[in-house]
Formats: sequence, C-alpha cells, structure tokens
Amino acid sequence: MHHQKLFSIAPDAPFLPTLARSLMDGTLLPDWSREGAFWLSDITIYVPTKRARLALIDQLLALNGGTQLLPNIFTLGEGDDAENAFFTDPDVDSFDVTSKLYRTTILGQLIKKWAEITGQNQQPGFSSPPSTTEILAMAQSLGSLIDDFLTEEVGFERIKDLVPEELAQNWQETLKFLDIAFSAWPDHLREIGQIDAALLRRQRFDFASKSLSLRYGNRPVIAAGSTGSVPATRRFLKSISDLPNAAIVLPGFDVSMSPNEHAHLIEDKNQCHAHPQFGMAKLLREIGEGPQAVQSLGHANGARASILNATLARIEQTAYWHDQRAQIETKALSDALENVSIMALDNLDHEARAIALAAREAVETGQNVGIISPDRDLARRIKVELERFDIVIDDSAGMPLSQSPAGRWFRQLLAALQSNFKPVDLVAFLANRSVRLGRERAEISKLRELLDLSTLRGARGINGLVGIKKLIADNASGETKRVSKRLTQEEALDLIALIDDLQTAVEPICTDGETVWNMARIARAIPNLIAKICGQDAAQSGMLQGVDELLKWAEDLARCTHFSPNARPDDVIASINLLMQNISVRPPETTRQDVQIWGRIEARLLHADLMILAGLNEGVWPEIAEPGPWLSRGMKLAIKLDPPERKIGLAAHDFLMAMGAPKVLISYAKRRGTSPSDPSRFIQRLEAFLGEKRSKALYRKSAHFKTLITQIDAAETVRLSPRPAPTPPANIRPRRLSITEIETLVRDPYAIYIRHVLGLRKLRALGAAPDTAERGNLIHEVLATFVQKELDFSAPDAHQQLMDIALGVYAKLDDVADRRDIWLKRFSAIAHTVIAFERNRHVNIIQRNAEIRGSMTLPVANENVTIYGDADRIDILKSGAAELIDFKTGSIPTNKDMQNFMSPQLPMEAMILRHAGFGGVPQADSDALTYIKLSHGPNPFEVTNFATGKQSLDAVIDDYWQHFSAYAQIMLMQDHIAMAAQLMPKENQQFAGDYDHFARQKEWMIDQGDDE
Repeated sequence: MHHQKLFSIAPDAPFLPTLARSLMDGTLLPDWSREGAFWLSDITIYVPTKRARLALIDQLLALNGGTQLLPNIFTLGEGDDAENAFFTDPDVDSFDVTSKLYRTTILGQLIKKWAEITGQNQQPGFSSPPSTTEILAMAQSLGSLIDDFLTEEVGFERIKDLVPEELAQNWQETLKFLDIAFSAWPDHLREIGQIDAALLRRQRFDFASKSLSLRYGNRPVIAAGSTGSVPATRRFLKSISDLPNAAIVLPGFDVSMSPNEHAHLIEDKNQCHAHPQFGMAKLLREIGEGPQAVQSLGHANGARASILNATLARIEQTAYWHDQRAQIETKALSDALENVSIMALDNLDHEARAIALAAREAVETGQNVGIISPDRDLARRIKVELERFDIVIDDSAGMPLSQSPAGRWFRQLLAALQSNFKPVDLVAFLANRSVRLGRERAEISKLRELLDLSTLRGARGINGLVGIKKLIADNASGETKRVSKRLTQEEALDLIALIDDLQTAVEPICTDGETVWNMARIARAIPNLIAKICGQDAAQSGMLQGVDELLKWAEDLARCTHFSPNARPDDVIASINLLMQNISVRPPETTRQDVQIWGRIEARLLHADLMILAGLNEGVWPEIAEPGPWLSRGMKLAIKLDPPERKIGLAAHDFLMAMGAPKVLISYAKRRGTSPSDPSRFIQRLEAFLGEKRSKALYRKSAHFKTLITQIDAAETVRLSPRPAPTPPANIRPRRLSITEIETLVRDPYAIYIRHVLGLRKLRALGAAPDTAERGNLIHEVLATFVQKELDFSAPDAHQQLMDIALGVYAKLDDVADRRDIWLKRFSAIAHTVIAFERNRHVNIIQRNAEIRGSMTLPVANENVTIYGDADRIDILKSGAAELIDFKTGSIPTNKDMQNFMSPQLPMEAMILRHAGFGGVPQADSDALTYIKLSHGPNPFEVTNFATGKQSLDAVIDDYWQHFSAYAQIMLMQDHIAMAAQLMPKENQQFAGDYDHFARQKEWMIDQGDDE
C-alpha cells in the first residue's frame, strides 16, 4: 500500500461528522491535493444507505460552507433492495427482476403439489393439509432461503452434499423437495427471462468490482460504513482497497483486537457469527490484512467503546471481565457511563410513554433525539405518545402496507365483504375517512350515523346490502314497529342510494351478488374499488397514504393467476394480509429533524445528541435466531450457509454503534402483550460486566421517567361525584308514562329525568350478541303470534304449530346459528308446558288477546296523566271477568314487592282494562293477575298469582292507582322535588340500569356506603 487505506471510527465518535472532517483535513486521502474549488468533486464515496448519504451531504455542506462542489456519493443499498442502482445496467445479464410476490406464488404451487403428493402417499411432512395462507408462508420462507443461497454464493447443488441417510425421515422428504424446487425455480426464471433480485445485485457488484480501476483510475474512492456482510460486498470493498487512491472506513471496528482474536473469529469451526466484529473480520481477511492495519479516525476507542467491546465479546472471553474492568480507570469508567441510563417499564404502553417524555425533555433543552426501534408496533406507540406534546413525527422505517391508511381501508372492505356487510363491519367501513362514494365526506358521515341509528341497531338476519335496503324501506313505511329513529321518505331514499352506490362499487369482485374469494380477481379489482369508493383523485391527493404501494402490489398480485384458487374468505384474507406484510410504506417526507424514529438499518451511521434504544427485549433486539422450516442450523453450517446466529451478530453491531452517542437511554418492557419478557442479552451482558452496583446506578438515572408516566394522566385530587338530584321545572316533567316506567319512576326517578326531560335513550350496542332480553322478546313474539292467528292450543298438532312459528321468528338469529339452534331446542320444552297449561284452562276462556296496546288518561292534581303499555295476554273468561298474564323470562316480583306497591305493571293493566282502554277488548274487571315464568332452565314453566294479602284484587288495583296518583303528584307536579337517582333500588339487582353511568352511581355508592 502506498498510504494508509484501512480506517475505523470508534463507536463513541460520531461516524459521519468524523468521516467528513477526516476527508476535509486530508487524513483520509493525504496524497490528494485539496486545492481549488473542485478537488472534492473528483472523489467518490460509497455509504451503506440513502439516509447515510443524505446525512453525509449535510455534514460536508456544513464544513465547506457551500463553496465547493461535493463528492459523488453513492449507496451500497445495504438492507434495502431499492437502493442498489449505483451501477449502470449494461453488461449485466438481465434486468427484468422477478418480484418476491411472484416468486412466492410460484413456489407456493410447488409446495401445494408436494403437500398433495405426501398426503396421498401418507408420507411424513404435513400433519394436515395446509391452508393457502400456510402454503404462502412456507413459500416466503423458501424464497428467503433461495436469497440466502444467492447472497452467500452457495450453489443450489450443495444441497446434495447433505447425507439423507443420517437424517430423520421428514428431513429426507424435505431435502427431496428442495432438490426439485432449487432446480425448477431457476429453470422457470430462464424460461420467462427474469432474474432474482439477489442474483442481480451480486452481478452488479461483480461488474462494479471489475470495472473500478477503469472507471476511477487514480481518482480517490472511499467506502465508509459497510461491514462487508456478504461476499459480493466484500469483493467490491477489496477491489476498492486495491485502487491507488482509496480508503476503507469501518464502523466501530475494535482496533485493540489481537491478531489471535482476529484469527479465531474468522475460523469457520469456531462459529463466531454472533460476534459484532465477525463481518469486519471476514472483510479484513478478504483484503488480506489484519487488525493491526486499521487506524482509528478521530480518536481511539474510549472507555465506553472498551466496555462495549468487552461486553459483546465471545463467551470464552467473559472469564476475563474482572481483569478487563480493572484495567479501565475508575474515573474513565464513571465518565463513560455518566450519560448512559436504562429503563425497565411494566409494559409497552409505559415504555412508549416514558420514551416520549424523555424525547420531550431533550427537545426542551435543545438536543436532537434519535429513537431506534426494531419493533414497528412500539414505534407507532411512541409516535402517538409524542403527539400529546405536539411533537408530530413519522416513523422513517415506514409501516407494513397492511397497517397503512390504504391497507387498513382495504382490510376493512374485505372484512365487510366477508361478513356480508354485517352492521359493525359496514359502519366501520363507512367511518373510514377515505370512503366517499361520490359524495363529500361530511355527507357520508351524516348518512352513516343515520343508517346506524335508524336501521342497523338490533337488526338481525340481515341479508347483505339487499337486506339492508329492505330494512330501510320497512322503517320508512312503518313496517318495522320498534325503531330508534323513524326515517322520512327523503332520508330513506338517500340511504338506499348510498347502499346502491356501494353495491355498484363492489360488483367487480362479485358474481350474482356473492363475493368471489379469489386473490387475483380481488387484486385486479382494486384500482376500480379505489376509484369508485375513494374517488378518482385518491392517489393524487395524498389523502390515502400507501395507495401507490397498494396499487403496485395489486398489479403484481393480479398477474399471479397461476396460484389463486378460490378459497374460504378467512383464508384469502389471511393470505392477503401475509402478502402485504413485506411491503413497506414510508412517510412522504420527514416532518421534523430534532426528533426522529429509525429502524435499526435506518439508524446505521446516524448521530443524535440523545439516542434512545427502544424495545431491547430478547426476541426483538436481537430477534429470535430461527433457522426456518427448510434446513436446520446444522444443515446450513454443513453447506457453508451462515447460521441464524448471524442475525444476532448484526444486531450486536447495531447496538454497539448506537451506544456510542453522547447520551444514551436504553428501554425495555417487562411484559410484551400478555407474556413476561426478558431484557435483551446485550443488557444482561452489560450489567454482568459492570457489576450490580453500577448497573443499579444506570436504572436510577431514569427513575424519574417511571414516576412521570404515573403522574402525567393522574388527577390532582380524586373527588367522588354526589348522588345526582336534578329538579327540573314541573311543566317539563313527563305527563305520559309507559306501564313499565311507573316502577322506574318509583325506584329511580333520575332515569325518568334522563329519558323524558333530557330526551336520551339507551342505544343497543351495534352488532351486539343476542342476550336474555332478546331471547325474551322472541318467546313473547312466538306465543303472541300463535294467539293472534287464532290457533288452537287443544289441537293435536299445537306443538308443531308453535315450533313452525318459532322457526320463522328465530330465523332472525341465522347469523348466530349455534345460539339459534340451542334456543329453539329449549323453547320446544317451554312450548310443551305452555300447551299443557292452556289446555287445562281452555274450557273457561271465551277470548284470548295477545300483545295488545292499551292506554288511559286520568286526572292527577288537576292535570291529565296518560299511562300506556302492551299486555302480554288478556283472556276473557266465561264469567265476563278477565285474567291478565305477564310472561316473564327473567325474575318474578317477590310477594313483598307486590304488596308494597313496587310491582305496578299488572295492576295498571287491570286499571286500563277497567276503563276499556285496550282497543278491541271489552271493558272488564280482573279476576286474576298471573305471572308465568318461562325459563331455559330445568323448570321451564312456573305460575305465580299476584299477591294481594288480605285484600281483594279490586282493592289492590285501586290502591295501586291511588299510590301512583299520589307519587306522580309529588314527583311530576312539583318544581322543588328532586328526581334523585336510585331512591329505592331493587335488592340484589343483577344488571346495571340504563342510566347508572350517567348518574356515576359507583362513585357515590362507594362514597356513601354499601347500604345505599
């Protein structure tokens, strides 16, 4: 060598600023003249990533003040297939690169056929036939294995070097398949004139390596920041080192490494792939130099670098930790750790919040912050937490297509199609801000809310969009009796037009109104779906981030008709989600420079005043070292493929470089999801090297963040709400109550206040599962229909007639068929007991009336009060009197409640009947008030007569009316009387009232004691 060509920048030195200074002061290229304005423009620099290139440009501009032309700076494209175009394309074999998605589907065909053959021949390999998603997941893994062979330059034929006889039967079958796949895939590529991206990359590097001397001659070439992790890159860097005016700058190389240690690292039998220096050690061997040939730029390794190198050393060297720690001066050790701290948080939410607080604190003091997170979910959490401080940033590593706005829109559409537009899925889809359907977004929101409230709440047995249109029409016409909101004709037309437009939009993926679950067909329809649902300008307006990636992905998938079988909807959706995971959607631009979130690859060589290393849990950083399903670790080593531990080595080097920042904060969560999680091995090693006392000190430095995350959302004082007792003017209190509301008025006047004075109604949860109340309504409807059709309980086929009616009524539960069938079976037992009961009393009955509406208006304190309600049954007896029956599917009132005027329903019905208030039923006195409990339990039928004590039934009815009149006069006719909450609640009430949350009942009941 004519001059020093091998350099390293220590981990605790900022890489790109040091590189720029060393270039400008001549340290890197001492033989190159630095005179004039153009001396830099003849220099070529290669850096690993685009982000590093942009950052280096900023550093050079800052140093030369913009007075000189900059060097030619190219990227090596490490970690990003899109960043490999720094070479010209002529002279490379092929440029038509096959897509990974296409490769996945072709390999999926092979795997599917293999699974079929092994199943037919009862060979080992698959315990059950794999689904489409499982096949594609295996194909993706096989594609990654092919990339490993191509990248590490191991011939596919090496698979035959493995001795099948020494392996288990399942591995023997796997090797046979791999032999076929490794032959079929290259043959197929040759037939279609395409090439694997990994092979093209290798060819480009080889072409560049051979042409370097011709291209640059004596002009300087610098390669900075690459570890030479793959053979093609190592050869390229070797070719650069052979140039007369060249420099190789290694990131974080341990210049204190001994020749023996270097030799040990590169010896194959020692398997040191998990070591952070492994890649650079192999690079030095390729160049033909040892560690002594590497010179430090900026400064030699400081105490922190020494700590990190010792921490990440081979297992055999951990025995020397005590001596290595002793060799570092106490002050130097303290100074090295002064700005290093560790946070152990309870869960991911706390971790994200603590990181956001740390970033905010740094920004306030004028520092810039780099947050490195391999976990994209954690990165999104951090982004959201930062927004509470008005720090709006984007995750520069991007997000999976499936998680982008465009991907979420597409997944919501698929979910709606899968459920045939069930209420929850339809409303969720219409709530997506990208859905327009040819309208303004505000109009869509208004129509969605109208559709939700008027039609979808509590709807059962909806037959897709066609069924929804019928429900809308039935609501407007009055066919549907009980609705939360009655539609006008104009509103109904607007909603039907909306549903029509949605039907038209999804037609490309439907046949005869049914969705065709075929991936290629769905992919072909995506451009039309976006245009019709989101608008023609969705891609251009930028309102649907990820739409360009979605369209490109769909175009790619649409061509894969060779592997696109019609499958179950859930399998197709899972397959689509899987195929979208590997597509990254990056933010269009960096929102701010002082706080940024990077992935591990994006963060390489970058610098920040505060570097936050997030998600340092085992299995995250480093990731789990799994060999994959196709070759075991031992097999990979036998054919000279890198074992899975190589990923750990790369993660260790990223950790080493990130730890060199001026100020470092490390964080990890003790639990991830529902499972305990261990700190990364890097943290465990660091703590073991430093010892317990110094390790605890690192945690104490960040303790205030753990305190802050508990305080940030805490209320200064906790004040329990008092029992609400509103006193609205008497003239706005209700004068019309349903029979069931009379008991509510007595027990909980506040509920009447909310319902009638404020006009608020409880809405049933959208898409709620059928509950006991709905079950009761179904039973009531079946029994009422039997009576209304004037069918005969004494008929021999009465039970069958009841069950026929039940089948029609319970058809509303077709979307929950399992529950429908169970309830029908139990109703059959109820039907038998009802029929027996009715036959025993049949001779005494003249007329049965079911579910009939009645009302009456009587004066109370000089004002008229109307009560109304529906009677389950009014049976006119031969005596001319009536028996009123209330079917209960819940609990029956106690005798105490009946005698204490707390069960007014049947007495008030009797009062209405006495005043001829039930249309079509003649005026009559009541001879009996009867509760019949209908249960799904072991006793499906139980009769209870209304408890009158020593009074006659007429006297009880009169007393009930007198008590109601007096109570209504007090509670409804006087301004100063408070309509307080829960005046006389039911004992052992099992279910919360509709308005208990309005009353904040749990707060004041805690404050006033359980006796309340």
